[in-house]
Amino acid sequence: MGSILAIMSISPVIPLYLDQRGLPPVHVGGVIGAMSLALIVTEVLALGVTSRVGRRVAVIIGLTGSAVMFAWFPLTVSLAGLYVTRLALGAVRGMLWPVTFAEVAEVSPLDQRAGQFSIFWLYFGVGQLLGPLIGGFLGEQFSLRAPFFAAALASLVMVPAAAIVRPVRDDSPNPLRSYAALLSRAPSVRRMFLVTVMNTVAYGILTTFLPLHAAANGLSTAEIGLIFTGGGVAFIVVQAVLHRIADRITADRLLIPAYVIRGLGISLVPLLTSFPALFIVTFLGSLGGAAIPNGLSMRISARSPREHLVAAMGGFNAAADLGFFLGPVAGGILAGWGVKWAFAIAPLVTLLAVIWLADDR
Repeated sequence: MGSILAIMSISPVIPLYLDQRGLPPVHVGGVIGAMSLALIVTEVLALGVTSRVGRRVAVIIGLTGSAVMFAWFPLTVSLAGLYVTRLALGAVRGMLWPVTFAEVAEVSPLDQRAGQFSIFWLYFGVGQLLGPLIGGFLGEQFSLRAPFFAAALASLVMVPAAAIVRPVRDDSPNPLRSYAALLSRAPSVRRMFLVTVMNTVAYGILTTFLPLHAAANGLSTAEIGLIFTGGGVAFIVVQAVLHRIADRITADRLLIPAYVIRGLGISLVPLLTSFPALFIVTFLGSLGGAAIPNGLSMRISARSPREHLVAAMGGFNAAADLGFFLGPVAGGILAGWGVKWAFAIAPLVTLLAVIWLADDR
């Protein structure tokens, strides 16, 4: 919750901050996507790190390094410095997610895993809710730099919580060999990684270009923060419901309709210009698509051998961050013809995800 709160507190303002500094859309998307590029590498190699220093130390590195990079970003004066700072932020944050996902999966018996992941994503949703609310308020009341320092503080506050992570060291110091073994023993996991990429390409488009589209139509920073907060509320509500019905309907059974609803909602954004319309569409899109991360994490963990769970969760998060890199970068290129064109990617990736899911037994 604390980790996602920190990164989401800058989500309403970072496109506006970069635009304020005079960066063209291609560099707005590039700088934002740079973090995800570094995350991909670190998350793939996380197994090698945890096998040497242990899971708890890896999480401490991720939190303290995040605090430093969050605070350094608004102090950077050059374009190259912005890219380097975001790359460094991604490199240290890549320690967090494979470990936390693997911890949740390992302590949950298979028949209880759906409910446990619902709780996990519920707390994740609380961070998604509070982060944009805090960031939008600070950006409106103080400056567009303020949320970055708040994110740094949130990361530091979470360091003592690393004590709940077990200090165990994973067995495989060679992550690439572990991935090869995972994909040979569970080939359907590869398809789920591709489906994950499609989800975050679409979501990366939304989080990067909705603020620019909204600001161009006269919405304030606080209103943009509230739009994302509404999406966070919808996400929390669905996770609470999924937890209660986990013994009857699991999230992975809802993946196809969830992708369709999410894709439709994002595709409608460039057609809307008012705060109420953007708020409602984002809320409903989040409500319909909230089962996606839960369903994917459940399906991947259920199909992965226990000894490869860190690799599987690292691959899941790396796939997600590959989408978070490709979405803003591709959207930034298309936005050169106008911000609305960035959203044209959403229907395409939604269609690909639905095809792969329909083919997954």
